[in-house]
Amino acid sequence: MPFSARIVEARLALKLIRPEQFPPLAIDALQVGLDGPVIRRLAGLIQPTGYEVDMYVARFMTEAGLAHISTETAAFRLAQEIARDTLRTNADPLRVTRELERLWIATDYAHSISQLGTLDDDVYLLGQPDEARKTVRACLQEFVDLPDFP
Repeated sequence: MPFSARIVEARLALKLIRPEQFPPLAIDALQVGLDGPVIRRLAGLIQPTGYEVDMYVARFMTEAGLAHISTETAAFRLAQEIARDTLRTNADPLRVTRELERLWIATDYAHSISQLGTLDDDVYLLGQPDEARKTVRACLQEFVDLPDFP
């Protein structure tokens, strides 16, 4: 996936980027025209440790023009990305309900995504798979149509 500042900010805010994911991320940043000594250094790391990466994250964010965002905003952005991707690819919406629930739990039950965090329970209560798919798809579309979270 190409470098998306909004998604990278969200993943960084929620600490969802593992050390070994930083070199490909830095390469993606270089490919979209972002440049700087730390971005280059991260791009060249081989099997980086958490310690190595931690030394560079703040400067990487500065060089890439990334902002520190709240957990609520990060949760909203990632949930919208999951919802958009599911709708865009016409994937089975029932396959993302657990992922959305895990995101909701990992963000300490972020209010900004609470309506998606409980979808897996709703699916169970609906019982009928076709009805559940229709309901989940409608909820995802409604969420995607929301304005950006501040």
